[in-house]
Amino acid sequence: MRLGSSHFRQTITRAILPVCLILSGGCGCAVGQTLSSASYRIKPSEVALPQGVVPGQYRRMIQPFPNWTLICDENLKKKQRTCNITQTIVDGSGALAFSWSLAATSSGQPLMIVRVPAEVGAGGTVAIGFADGKNTVNAKTENCDQNVCLALVPIGPALRKQINSQSDTQVTYASPRQQDGKVVINTTFKGLPTALAAIK
Repeated sequence: MRLGSSHFRQTITRAILPVCLILSGGCGCAVGQTLSSASYRIKPSEVALPQGVVPGQYRRMIQPFPNWTLICDENLKKKQRTCNITQTIVDGSGALAFSWSLAATSSGQPLMIVRVPAEVGAGGTVAIGFADGKNTVNAKTENCDQNVCLALVPIGPALRKQINSQSDTQVTYASPRQQDGKVVINTTFKGLPTALAAIK
């Protein structure tokens, strides 16, 4: 079909007209009428930029795996990338019950960053047990804010073995909200080695 043909022009007119009606107020608004934007705003990115980083020079990659999610942040200007592998457990209402991330210190040593609800309080114990009943890890919470308390767990040979074996785990911590005074969560390391192998 030639671009200059009469049939082509008629076809384009029929196709564009409904769109023009919509754009020009076919929804019931008078032509030229504008809606108040006082109640609307642009939602900021959920990725918080580190101090000094210019927007557009920071990139986040999220890659889901079974039971775990690989998250890598990259400073494009400095060509630096940091990654962690996170698992989050929520309760019936969707609130955080437990979360841990496999990350690394500035010197490259692997560790688990454990997060529990703030009600646990600083100095609380988070017990991480394994299916074989051996080498239970007891982590002490340190820093707390109004939402969570953190505990750091170095990855030693025993914990590394449990990760490589993709063991099932049981997490226990004290909670004043529970009738029996504690929270017990069953979870697993399954999928973690696969996510770890994806970091290149």
